[in-house]
Amino acid sequence: MGLRGRYFSQRDLNLVAQFNGELMGDIIENIIDIFKISPSETKTNIYGETAAETGKWYFPAIKISALVERSDMTAEYDDFGPSRNQTHIFKMREKMLRQLEFYPEIGDVIYWNDRYYEVDNVVQEQLLGGQSEKSHSIICNAHYTKITSLNVLERNN
Repeated sequence: MGLRGRYFSQRDLNLVAQFNGELMGDIIENIIDIFKISPSETKTNIYGETAAETGKWYFPAIKISALVERSDMTAEYDDFGPSRNQTHIFKMREKMLRQLEFYPEIGDVIYWNDRYYEVDNVVQEQLLGGQSEKSHSIICNAHYTKITSLNVLERNN
């Protein structure tokens, strides 16, 4: 029989989802904007690279609540001047992303705290009770990116 279904029943999952929804939406209130890349507007070469003059283009952002972990800003100095670096971890509720029919991907851009961060990795392995069918959140690892390298498209509805 096993203990697989004994812990974190559907009732438990609903309770956790309700608490997390209220906590993230009403108490923490860290709202981030996520820009999805627009493949039809982004011009690439045969290697899939974008030219510096055309860059990548993004759809308008969706807003979602998230938990944010950030590291300290660092700076590197070279012949071209200072270069700032910072990494962030953005944790979002998977249930909310499903309701919005949105899934973050590598290359998407997150706007938070007046800065832009490009997603380096997306992790979907925060499992309740260690059970794969009870995935709980989506975690995006991202790095600080310069605003000058971004283009944002208006979405036609």
